[in-house]
Amino acid sequence: MEDNRIIECVERADYILSNLMAVKPGEEVLIAIDPQTDMRMANAMAAAALKCGAEYNISMMPIRGKDKATIFPKTLESAMEVCDVFVGMTTASGAAIYNNRLKELINEKKLREVSICLRSIDNFTRGGALADYEEVYKDGEKLQKIWRGHKKAHITTPAGTDLYMEMNDMEPIIECGIARNPGDAMAWSDGEVSLGPVIGSTRGKLVIDGPICYYGCPTTPVELKIKDGRIVEVVGGDSKICKEIRRQIAEIKDSDNIAEIGLGLNPACLFNGDFEEEKKARGTCHIAMGNGYYYGQPARSTVHIDMVQYNPTVVFDDEVVIVKDGKVVCLGD
Repeated sequence: MEDNRIIECVERADYILSNLMAVKPGEEVLIAIDPQTDMRMANAMAAAALKCGAEYNISMMPIRGKDKATIFPKTLESAMEVCDVFVGMTTASGAAIYNNRLKELINEKKLREVSICLRSIDNFTRGGALADYEEVYKDGEKLQKIWRGHKKAHITTPAGTDLYMEMNDMEPIIECGIARNPGDAMAWSDGEVSLGPVIGSTRGKLVIDGPICYYGCPTTPVELKIKDGRIVEVVGGDSKICKEIRRQIAEIKDSDNIAEIGLGLNPACLFNGDFEEEKKARGTCHIAMGNGYYYGQPARSTVHIDMVQYNPTVVFDDEVVIVKDGKVVCLGD
């Protein structure tokens, strides 16, 4: 039977580049893939760039695996220097945005970026991909305004998370599916506001009952003990995932660092076991370990691993309730 999902891919790719990223005639679109990228998605992005009157280049890099997820070939980094729009579509090399040079180029407003990494064709075309992104972005702006200036966060969940952190002074980051100007960044599908904790400040208990980047959904929630901003003990839970996290912490520098707190805002996201889909779902929280450079930290680990928590309650500065039992109450949920 002929596969007709390319039609969905073309429609979503056109929406991303022509509308959400406002690609203009003559601009250069760089699409980074690896050998496992679904070429229906990559070719759809190239066709959408062409439709916008832009130049495109598809660059295939090696599969890095999770331990070197942020490392790009020098040739790809060189191409990033001259493109206007960067599209990361690697499947096993981590989210492109965590490459340090890419973040520097975004800070310098040299390009705009969309991360479509570690995502399947379902994530590209269905669920959160079908949201009204003008509305999701408006909610992102509202949450950013509420978040701005707050110094402390306390996260609790029914599964047992009880985590405290101080937050960076930088502007909370909106990733809500619109990146029309140089220096803007988005993911696809999208819908979150996030920030990095102050290095060394996170403490308490983190219990992960949702999906984890690379490791999947735990059969039983994974409990981590956090002290001075680092994972000091993998207490228990899914034995296979616990073993992998222990190995990762032992072998990869700074992978035990707590790098990010992100709050999901997309009401169309599915709860389907895909961490990229679920971390954007409205009312979820995700905490990341590893590289926090994108979030205002100096840590430059070669991994960045998101871990989703369900039904969180998130309170800023001991008084401002942002999320309660998985409802974004600060936005009227």
